[in-house]
Amino acid sequence: MENGSFDERVAVRYLLGDLPEDLLVQVENRAFSDPEYLRVVEAVEADLIDSYVRGELQASERRQFEVRFLASPARRKKVEFARAWARVASESQAADNTEMARSGVPRRSWRDALARLVRGPVPAFQFAMGVVAVVLVSVISWQAVQTTRLRGRVGELEAERAGQQQQEKTLQKAIEVERARADDLSAQLQRNGPTGLASLILMPGMVRGENAPPQLVVPHTAQLAALQVQLEPRDEYPQYRAELHTRRGDEILTRSNLREQRSGVVRVVVLEIPASVLNAGDYELTLKGIAAGKQPEDIAYYRFSVQKK
Repeated sequence: MENGSFDERVAVRYLLGDLPEDLLVQVENRAFSDPEYLRVVEAVEADLIDSYVRGELQASERRQFEVRFLASPARRKKVEFARAWARVASESQAADNTEMARSGVPRRSWRDALARLVRGPVPAFQFAMGVVAVVLVSVISWQAVQTTRLRGRVGELEAERAGQQQQEKTLQKAIEVERARADDLSAQLQRNGPTGLASLILMPGMVRGENAPPQLVVPHTAQLAALQVQLEPRDEYPQYRAELHTRRGDEILTRSNLREQRSGVVRVVVLEIPASVLNAGDYELTLKGIAAGKQPEDIAYYRFSVQKK
């Protein structure tokens, strides 16, 4: 939802409680800060109520309307008023049509009947006006409560956003420290490890777009290259799949049925690659989680470069 634009379907989904959290926050923030936008949302709400009363909503929208929209007492009063108004207008139109049928005058539309109802001081109209007064008082009170709630919600969201930004900064610092430690450990393994094996540790956070990806040094005597991909706490799958491509997108290899292993206190997925398939250059590793009966889900992307010695 771009600033300055209005999508009626987004407003309908908002009123029916069918928006994801991020889009819901955008609608509420804009409704709170933009009175014109709030008026448009209220107009969509009136049309939605009218469609429900007239039985014009689709089955799925009607269920959402009854389960979510009608959960609010203030909204239920709006619907009761809309039903009463539609009933009075319908009765007035029916009476007009009967009278006109007797006199031979063409029938009026329901809009004409509603206009006549407003102009004529009939008892039904007086009753409807009483209902209008009660509903208007309820609506005004409801809007005041909603405004207060929106302000409180905005304050809570701002506090949550500030907390998340602080957590991201702390996490980024921790990632940088761990990355430096991993680079040092990887360099030690390459210096002191067996000549037939080249190894590299890939940390969470080593994603696409970095200027200096970690480097895997492959001696000419190496037969295998082992990539240890560290998992984040939220990544828990029975199996994993790794897909290795060149920077240009050429597929090098794919390994399935990989399982997590323990490396000290961290969980890793180890991918062994024949050294003969690796040339000097940049590579990208895609790690996917595989759950029973589901499609593989992308977990993370890792970039690294290969240097042949």
